[in-house]
Amino acid sequence: VMTYASVVSRETVHIALTITALIGLQEKYGNVLNAYITAPYTENVWTALGHAFGSDAGKTSIIVRALYVLKYSGTSFCKNLGNCMRSFQYTPCLDDPDLWLKPESRPDGTRYYSYILCYVDDILCIHHDAMKVLGRINKYLPLKPESVGDPDMYLGAKLRQTQLPNGVWAWALSPSKYVNQAVKNCETHLKDNYNGKYSLPRKAENPF
Repeated sequence: VMTYASVVSRETVHIALTITALIGLQEKYGNVLNAYITAPYTENVWTALGHAFGSDAGKTSIIVRALYVLKYSGTSFCKNLGNCMRSFQYTPCLDDPDLWLKPESRPDGTRYYSYILCYVDDILCIHHDAMKVLGRINKYLPLKPESVGDPDMYLGAKLRQTQLPNGVWAWALSPSKYVNQAVKNCETHLKDNYNGKYSLPRKAENPF
């Protein structure tokens, strides 16, 4: 059985960051704390309590939160996340439902769209006062305090601002950290399973 999780597309991230750079909005990031158990579980599931529960051991318990081991936990969290977005009057984009948008106004009256991009429990907010929006989300879905702030990673890629040769500031995504980890995992697999029979070349003309 497939379960649904919020996974915004990389193309959507590229477009959103381009719009952000063009009209000068803020980008802030936050990661949901203990994401799944923030959501009520939608299925009827029970279990017998173990010895860790002391005198309650052996009693029947109804699971009311989306634990990580349950089949529909991802779906439950996604639904709860959607309820959070809708409570703040955000609506899902028709092309990418994990991009949420809302008409907003700057203090000077300029109209624009605010965006919230959801990648499972990673939330990227684009707004003229993005920290205020994340503060509201934090009251509904607690965020890890150390994660809240300027984004440096998203969708497994390093995220940073860079200045183009013509002086324009833009956002850049780099897969370097992801690639380095993939190469490290491959090297570890070869070492642990093939007794040194195979190894990666120090320099390669292509990924193959």
